Order: sequence, then structure tokens, then C-alpha cells
Amino acid sequence: MLVLKKTGIFILQICCILYLAAQHPARQKIDSLKKLLPLKQGTQYIDCLNDLSEEYWWPPRVYPDSISMWADIAYKEAENNNYPSGLAKAGMHLGVSAIYRKNFVTAENYLRTALPVFDSVHDENGEGWCNLWLGQTLYSENRFTEAASCIRKSLSYLTRHNNNEGIGKAWAWLSFLYAATGNYDSSFEYCTKSLLLRETMSDHVCVAASLANMGYLYRSAGDYEDALSYYRQGQQYGTLHGINYYTANWNYFEEPIGATYQLMHNIDSSLYYLQRAMQIDPANQMTKISFGEALLLKHQYDSALAIFLKPLGNYRKENDAWDLMRILLDAGKAFEQTNQPAKALPYAQEGFLIAQKANVKPYMVQLSLLLARIYKDLNKADSAYDFMRQYVAVNDSVKNQQFFWRLTNYKKQDDFKKQLAAVSLLEKDNKIKDDAIQRNILLRNILTAGVVFFILLAFIVYRVIDLRRENERLEKTKLQYALDKELAKNEQKQSALQKKAAELEMQALRSQMNPHFIFNCLSSINSFILKNKTEDASHYLTKFSRLIRMVLNNSQQSYISLDDELETLQLYLDMEKLRFKNSFEYALNLSGNIEVQAIFIPPLLIQPFAENAIWHGLMHKQEKGLLMLDFSIEDRVLNCVITDNGIGREEAALVKSKSSEKQKSMGLKITTERLNLLNNDGGCEASFTIEDLKDESGNASGTRVRLRIGYKTLNQIL
Repeated sequence: MLVLKKTGIFILQICCILYLAAQHPARQKIDSLKKLLPLKQGTQYIDCLNDLSEEYWWPPRVYPDSISMWADIAYKEAENNNYPSGLAKAGMHLGVSAIYRKNFVTAENYLRTALPVFDSVHDENGEGWCNLWLGQTLYSENRFTEAASCIRKSLSYLTRHNNNEGIGKAWAWLSFLYAATGNYDSSFEYCTKSLLLRETMSDHVCVAASLANMGYLYRSAGDYEDALSYYRQGQQYGTLHGINYYTANWNYFEEPIGATYQLMHNIDSSLYYLQRAMQIDPANQMTKISFGEALLLKHQYDSALAIFLKPLGNYRKENDAWDLMRILLDAGKAFEQTNQPAKALPYAQEGFLIAQKANVKPYMVQLSLLLARIYKDLNKADSAYDFMRQYVAVNDSVKNQQFFWRLTNYKKQDDFKKQLAAVSLLEKDNKIKDDAIQRNILLRNILTAGVVFFILLAFIVYRVIDLRRENERLEKTKLQYALDKELAKNEQKQSALQKKAAELEMQALRSQMNPHFIFNCLSSINSFILKNKTEDASHYLTKFSRLIRMVLNNSQQSYISLDDELETLQLYLDMEKLRFKNSFEYALNLSGNIEVQAIFIPPLLIQPFAENAIWHGLMHKQEKGLLMLDFSIEDRVLNCVITDNGIGREEAALVKSKSSEKQKSMGLKITTERLNLLNNDGGCEASFTIEDLKDESGNASGTRVRLRIGYKTLNQIL
């Protein structure tokens, strides 16, 4: 039963791993990176900061503030350390943060600065992503030719590195580019490629997004029913695969569905979906603009204008030309429909020039018609006639493109559905094969367990018979009986020694958190409360409770990971530092070859030496003290060097003789006993030496402890 249970757990773990591998980078990785960050130094520290920044840009929920916060720290550190690769990545991340804030001039500056640095350090993957983000920025600035060039460059780099995540995104943006310029065939081709790639990756978030992109393409081509169909498919797919649109603030469906219903002149349905969209992401500017357009159709002009005019200044400043066209058109319509043609004219003119410059024909159609109406209201017949003529010509061109594409699209749609069905069938076949493999593995494990069980049973039976015969022989002579008795006594002594060792070890562990330390901690908390520093008191109490919990947990284990030991040690040092009003600083330094999760040592071996350095060396020092803890590995031995610049052992002994707090050395004494027991037991070789440090004048300048601990690996522990 135990074997079956373990096998079941193993299979469940494998399934979880396969499921997680199919998603975007897991958010849980953020906690792991934050935990590693204090242990990193130099370029590794900068790389860890950049990795943290990148984790916040993945959908479904993007955090621009967190992207820029970590990237800004990485950028400054990279400048100080003259680290070009870290500087380029941090600059790209700052550009990405600006894109999500719709600050496109700022984004372009960061990305163009990062690109040559990526090239100089031969980071092709970085060049690929940077070109891709720059293409997205240029698209928003209506610079479609430059945008397409950047995205195609990114594809060449990303394809060489088999970066499917970036390839899928690049194809999606090429689809947007072609849709904006009316090339619906190419748009459909790249949108289809992106969707099929996401399907083969089982990237559920981006499959849902790709279906939304397909809906956008059909909406651009004037096929509103098919657009709604794709939006709903994407929505259902995301829900089926566990995407919570509200917690993720992911507005890929409600807002575009509401906007599509506007184009179909179904205002009530439009308002329903847009109100839901505003509940999902209240801060989304595009949702607000779509809602303003619905208000415009409901003749609520003042409310609509307030929405349209608010972002105008920032869009102009940051050259958000794509969104600027839209709100200029909306503002012009609002003024024109309230019989204010003079106010409507500059908005319509500015919007038309932007659309004409980028050759965005759908906007040229609407703006030329609006200008014709405005000039008619202003009694400028010639201008009205010119724009009406432009409207007819461009509108015919757009309608023809849309009509012919819809006419020829039926076969493409059928081929596309067959491709999707083939991918789905392939996934089912793979799942069936995986299930069969898992069943075979389970059967093999059961058979293996059965064989092992019968071997063990045979061995036990043989051993019982052998022992019985041995006992019969031992009973034949008194000498053998005496030997047996002596062996029993030795076993009792050994058992007593082991029991004493265990008792001493537990006593040593518990003595680490002695009553005086607990009393002083509680006194510090009380002092914070009396001084009305509730936030400091809460922070201190949180650390204190966490330290107590970790000591109690670790005391139950014979061995703990070096990672847990360091976390407990840092908590203890932070508490002492806070309690002694920052009268000393400390630093933990690990050599590059230490894997803190894979090294296991007896718990709380290092803390007493740090405690000794603080209480007998640093707390009596007039100036600010420094405690250094350096860790390295040599021949399967963990070396820990604990150095303080305190008053030294001789002066500490004088101070101690005058003080009533003589119990502070108990921690070190019990640790010495623990080390002796560990060495005698043979489970872990450990030793330490203490060295008095002198300055150039021969005066005491601190103490250095060299602690050597024979560690165990994860396999040995298991």
C-alpha cells in the first residue's frame, strides 16, 4: 500500500509538472527570486533583479510599476558595475513598462538605447525581444513600415534561438500591422500561425489572446458576427483553462465585444459588456473611451466629451498616434453633433492628417465624412465637396477590400478549422500515449515493488532462521551466555549515550533562544508601543514570532538545509541589530559554488558563534561594529568564517567579570559539546578554531572563528 501511495503521489507530481510547463512563467518564481536576491552579488545580483522585472510583464496580469521598480534598481547597479548586458536588459524592461503605460516616446528612447548594447555583447535573444517591443511601440505611433521591419528582425533572432514565446508574439503583432493597413490576407495568415503555435505549446493564456486577436481581425474587416464568435470562443477557452479575468484585470473580451456591438448599432448590449469591462479593469483607458463612444450614441455628449478630452494631452506628448486618431474622431463627432462645428473642426482636421499620413483607411473614411459634414455646417461648400469626394473614394476602396476578403475567406476558414482540429487531435493522441506510458510506469513500479517485497520477505525469513540457530549455539556454553550479557550491557550503555547526546542537542537548540533574549525582545516591542511606534512594533514582533517558529521547527530535525539555517541566522541578526539600535552591520557572503538548498547540516550550529561575536565583541565597541560571515565549500566540508571587529576576547573577559550577564557563554559551551557528540557519533565531522585579531600596533581588533562542518547531500538525507 505504501508503494502504491508513493507511486500515485509521483504520478500526480509529474502531472502537475506537465501542467505548469504548459503555462506562462509561474508567478511562484517571483518568491523564489526574491529569496535568492540577498544571496547574490555583483553581476549575479543584477541578473536576478532583471529576472524579477521580467516576471512581471507576462500576461494575464501585467504590473508596469513592478517592472520599472526592479528594472530601475538593476539599471543603476549595472551602471555602477559597468555591466553592459545587465544595462541593456534593464533598459529594455524600462521600455516595456513605458509601453504598458502608453508612454511611447519614453519607451522608444529606452529600447533604441538598449539595442546597440545587446548587439555589442552578442545577445541575440535580447536583440530579438528588444526589436519586438520596439516594433510594438512604432505600431502605436502609426509608423507601420518601421514597425514591420523591427518585428521581422526580431523573428530572425528569436527563430534562431527557438524562442516560441517571442515568435508567437511577433506573428500576432504582424497580424495587427496588416489589419491596420487593410491587408487582411496577410493579417489572417500571421494570426493563424500565432494561434496554431500557441495551441502546440499548450500556452492557454496566449491561445485565448490569439482567439481575441482573430476577433479583432474580423472586426477590422467588417465581419462583426464572426468577430463576436471568436471573442466568445476565446472567452470560453480562457474560463475552461482557469483564467480569472477579474483577478487578472484581463480585458481581452468584454471591451472588444462591447465595441463590436457599437458597430452593429446594438447600444444596450454594448453598454452591458462595457460596464462589465470597467468592473474587470477600472483603470483601462481604452475601456473608458469605448464607454464614452457608447454614451455618445446615447446622446450624452457632456459625459462623453469629458472622457475623450482627458487623455488628449498625454497622447500627443507620448505620440500615441493610434489611440489619438480615435479620440480626435470621437471629440469631433461630439462637438459636431452638439451644433459646434467650429470647435469640431480642429479635432477632425488633426485626426484626418494623422490617419492620412499613416494611410489608415478606416479612420480616413470616418474623418473625411465628418469633415464634409462640418464644412457643410460652416457653409464651406467647396471644402465639404472635396472631403465628400475623398470619403466616397476611400470608402469604396475599404468596402471592396473587406468584401473580397470575406468572399475568399470561406475556404481559408475551412482550412483553418481543419488545422485546429488536427492540432486538437494530435493533443488527444499525445494524451492517450501519455496515459498509456503512465499506466505502464505504474504497472512496472507495482511489479518492482512486489519483487522487492518478496526478496525482503525471503531475507527476513532466512534471517529469523539464522538467528534462531545462532541463539541455540550461544545457549550451549556459559561463556557464550556471559558474552551475550556483556553485549547487552554495552548496548544499554550505547543507548544511554545516544539518549544523553539527544538530550544535550535539544538543550543546546532550545538554549539558543534564552529567556534573556526573549525578555529583551519583548521589552523592545513594549518600548515601540509606548512610543506609539506601532508599525515598528508590528514589524519587530513579526520577525520575533517568525524566528521563534523557525527555531522550534528546526529543533525537531537532525539536519536542515543551509538555506533554512541562513534564513534563521538572518532573522536572528536582524533582531539583534534592531534591538541594539543598528550599532553594528553584518554581511553574509557565499562563494559561487554553494547550492544552499542541496547542503544539509545540523541545525543552529552557526548562530551561537554569531551571538558570541555580538555580545562579547561588538556590543561593547564604541564605534559601529561589523560582523562578516563567509561561506565556502572545500572537499565536502562547509567552511564558515565568522569575523568581527569587536573589542577582542581579553577585553571581553574583563567586561564579563564585571557584569552579571555571565550566562551568555552557555550557547558556545553547549555548541562545543554538540560538536564533540557529532564527531564521536560519526554522523558529521565538525570543528572550530578561534583566532584573536590584532591591528598594526598589536592592539586587539576583533576575533575570527573558523568553523568546519561536514555536510550531507539531499540524496543522503533522503
